[in-house]
Amino acid sequence: MRTRHFQVAQARRFGLALAGASLSVLASANCHALPLSDLKGQGVDHIFGSYALGGDCSKEPRVVIDQNGMLFRANDREVRPQRIEHSLTFLGPSYEGITAVFFPFPVSSNDYGRVIMFVNDDEKRGVIRFDADLPRGERPDPFHAVFTNAGIFTLCKGSVPAGTPPPPQPEAAVEVQGIPADWNNLASLVGKYPGEYSKDNIDIFGKGTVAAALKTLLGPKMAVFQRNLSAVSPLQRAGRYFYVSGNAPHQGGVEQAYLMIDPARREVQVGLWERGKLTVYSPASGTRLPVAPDIKKMLDNSPPETAVPLPGTPWEVVPVPGRTPIAYVSAAASPNIEALSLYCEGGKPFMAMLLNKPATANTMTLTWNFSGRLLNIPVERANSGGTQWIGGLSGTELVPLLMQQSGTVMLRINGRLEGEASLDNSAGVLRNTLRSCTRL
Repeated sequence: MRTRHFQVAQARRFGLALAGASLSVLASANCHALPLSDLKGQGVDHIFGSYALGGDCSKEPRVVIDQNGMLFRANDREVRPQRIEHSLTFLGPSYEGITAVFFPFPVSSNDYGRVIMFVNDDEKRGVIRFDADLPRGERPDPFHAVFTNAGIFTLCKGSVPAGTPPPPQPEAAVEVQGIPADWNNLASLVGKYPGEYSKDNIDIFGKGTVAAALKTLLGPKMAVFQRNLSAVSPLQRAGRYFYVSGNAPHQGGVEQAYLMIDPARREVQVGLWERGKLTVYSPASGTRLPVAPDIKKMLDNSPPETAVPLPGTPWEVVPVPGRTPIAYVSAAASPNIEALSLYCEGGKPFMAMLLNKPATANTMTLTWNFSGRLLNIPVERANSGGTQWIGGLSGTELVPLLMQQSGTVMLRINGRLEGEASLDNSAGVLRNTLRSCTRL
């Protein structure tokens, strides 16, 4: 069955337009975190305050965050951890949103504990959510469970510390003509930033021969390209080529772009990601420019040209000759995952994962993140090329969650963000494919 499953999955790849986090112990190996004894001078003053259910700090449980750290109160008990871990890459290395992730009850330097704390959860200011991160069969600490089972905490009225300055108001942008980028002046512009709001910036969007070439190449996509370079690198050089890269605010890996310039041939090349799918706009000659090492690294860590754009495609029933069909869904905006399938074999449910490039390990962990509810599925290599992976689902909650949840589910491999999968049509497809091996 496994061979046939992957033959079908490979066929789907050519037939379709194919395009958060691990357990605490796993997170220690795959998630960069900063141990803190207090929060003074850590750049998180904006989350200081008291939080409680419904914003009512006259009741428990409640949380206080200040420069001394974090204080947790519940059941007439008060706990102030001597150390907390501030995760820096839990939501992906390119994440630039306002959600901050903490492990408030670490066990050791290698074990971040069983509680994950999301501050400004779901990009909403003044909102805290706790998630239990328990291995199968492990019972929660009763004090921790009060918080992980409580629901959403919100900032209590009037709890912002006295003397907290109001957020700075953005200054009105004054448009000043930048330096037009031309084929013959790029070397003198290395180290300067593209933009139109300073006389020292480079104008690659409005005037100059490079801007003209870009407008011809991109046409109506020029505005998207400009937006996806809002947070941009300075102009850099690799041999005879010049380049910049960047992303839209808080949209690294999904809405981003790069530009390669060959002044000798007077050609430009653009890589433009929209909703997590890459499109390469090659020079008129039809020959792609070689990318700089920095751009190569960006490509390796980002969704490829074959990626499915967000929010993904619905689940499908894929017939398999001589046996029950499989449930199939494409991964969306994923750097490495191409597709996921669920199927029955020997009366038990299994999950298969197809990658778009080889992985060298023999085992990995695929994490399904249902709006913060994490489910980790160990998978094993199923072929010598490292592109086919299989994991058992018996005793897990994956199938019920896929049938009960809506929207999309975020994916991770060994703690690394790997895009999302749509949940559209998942319930109906799973009923049609897993009834022989799963209680639905």
